Amino acid sequence: MKKAPICFVLLAICAALAFPQNAHARPRLGILPFTGGAGGDGEAIATLLSFQPEIMSAFTVVPRTGAVNAILEEHRFQMTGYTDSDTIAGIGRMLGADFVISGNIRRLGNRNMVIASIVNVETFEQVAGYYRTYRNLREVRSFLPSMSQSLIRAAVGRDTSGLPSLAIPPLAGGIDAQDAETLAQILAIEILDSGAFVILPRVSAMQAVRAEHDFQLQGHVADEELVALGRAINADLVLSAGVQSFAGINMFTAQILDVRDGSLVGGVARDYRVLTDGINLMAEIAILLTDPDPASAQARIAAHNRWRSRAALLEDPTRFWSVGLGAGSSFAEPWAVGTFRATLAPFRHSFFRLGVDVGFLSGNDDIDYFSITPFAHYAFFIPFESWPVPLDRGGWHIGAGFGFMFEEYSVPAHDITVPVRSFVVDFVTGVNFANLIDVSYTLRTDFSMFVHKVLLGFTHRFQSRGVSR
Repeated sequence: MKKAPICFVLLAICAALAFPQNAHARPRLGILPFTGGAGGDGEAIATLLSFQPEIMSAFTVVPRTGAVNAILEEHRFQMTGYTDSDTIAGIGRMLGADFVISGNIRRLGNRNMVIASIVNVETFEQVAGYYRTYRNLREVRSFLPSMSQSLIRAAVGRDTSGLPSLAIPPLAGGIDAQDAETLAQILAIEILDSGAFVILPRVSAMQAVRAEHDFQLQGHVADEELVALGRAINADLVLSAGVQSFAGINMFTAQILDVRDGSLVGGVARDYRVLTDGINLMAEIAILLTDPDPASAQARIAAHNRWRSRAALLEDPTRFWSVGLGAGSSFAEPWAVGTFRATLAPFRHSFFRLGVDVGFLSGNDDIDYFSITPFAHYAFFIPFESWPVPLDRGGWHIGAGFGFMFEEYSVPAHDITVPVRSFVVDFVTGVNFANLIDVSYTLRTDFSMFVHKVLLGFTHRFQSRGVSR
């Protein structure tokens, strides 16, 4: 009879032990404010990221303490976005976190680029990275789910125990320090995405070793020094990369060295003119550094370039690629008009529009009317972001084109049908709001009469919002 209470006590103890374990089953994640950017963009992105359902289900997000905020303010002058895993790991330990997400924001022309990384606090390993361009916080919201999923997959599900470790020191060269940091970050992300190495961006540790052993490194060439530094932080390999500028051309060189004997594992050099071109080169350089098969590397580079070309066409705000439906009236035959249309934008600030109008109603109760009019237009397009108006999506267009009307008038009472065929010229203008709602006007004529067509439509604009990996 006494066994039952004992069983209940044992079950209660097991349950009490189980709940705390379940509560701590998820790894703890610290999210630092992203450096750079305008106003409070960095803090806003960090806050929005912490609210993502994917992040909250995979991690226990820990708040920043006053001590950590003080450290962040102390190091606010750094433009690196805390990509140094030693610094990140130190802050992560203060937070009691297992992983820390940090990042920075760069201005690239009329867009911003956000670069994020997640570091394992215990191993100093950068386990994932992500970069993307954007114009405003609305676009940030659109890609935060994909950013979250990318970071989670690498942090929670990736086994790197059998991979060699690659140390990434600061980029050497005579270019702007912020440009060099941006290229180094993106190259690290591209190499990381290859799955070939464990990435150790341990800048602080390398600087400490260099200071401590400076007397031992006198007379060594740069590569020998990097090998020594890589060996000192227990890396298997070290990346030696730099940029040399001359005659308006930047030459980016990168090579991977084995720290055991200093031998060259792989190397590549590429030229570029502006930072954006250099950023686009990092994926190609990463492929050449990590794929030992030249044929396979070239095939992957070709596939990547095709993808990037398609993405560039869609992400340019001056190119309006879309499909849509609309309805309206011509205030004569046809009194009711439905339309399907699509726009193709191979050139900036203009597009071809192809579509078909279907018309109904003659305005006379005794006459039935039906028409179908395929048309083609060419229009100039100005996105709203080029205007001094408080809109950041959509735009205004004006153009001209032609069509061919197939009309049919029927008099049911007398069983009479009269077909009419005519070539028409269109003059068009319209406004698109938020890449969704389209209002347009068309002056259509066959040179014997004029028709005024007004349409209200819905548009789906095809866009690739920035570059990401």
